Amino acid sequence: MGAAKVLIIDENDNYLMMVRSNHPRFGNDSDLPGGTIEAGESPEIAAVREVDEEAGIKITLDDIELLYSGLDYSEHNIKYFLYQARVTARPAVTLSWEHSGYNWLTRDEFLHAAKNSVDTYMHMVYDVVSKRLN
Repeated sequence: MGAAKVLIIDENDNYLMMVRSNHPRFGNDSDLPGGTIEAGESPEIAAVREVDEEAGIKITLDDIELLYSGLDYSEHNIKYFLYQARVTARPAVTLSWEHSGYNWLTRDEFLHAAKNSVDTYMHMVYDVVSKRLN
């Protein structure tokens, strides 16, 4: 089992941060578009599908780059996959029921929100982004 999410960065180097709907464990916590990898699905396909389902943003496999995969941050032995997609123009966002809002944040604002999230996935995002995307 795994989770694949995508860090979307616009042409002005702003980062898309989703806000979860009232999630039973994570409340109205920070999040990225993405989610559970379905049976028989590759992490890449799951990431592209989930971005479309959760944010209404169309990306392709050619648009994403793997930033992290592993179990280091998982509390429940779920393999985490983090991809990055840089877009040439800020896309319109269409929220699904899973998210109540979103913001385009500067790198520092994004890192602050990720670091203060309840979700260990977002703690991984904080570590990866703060180290890799300097």
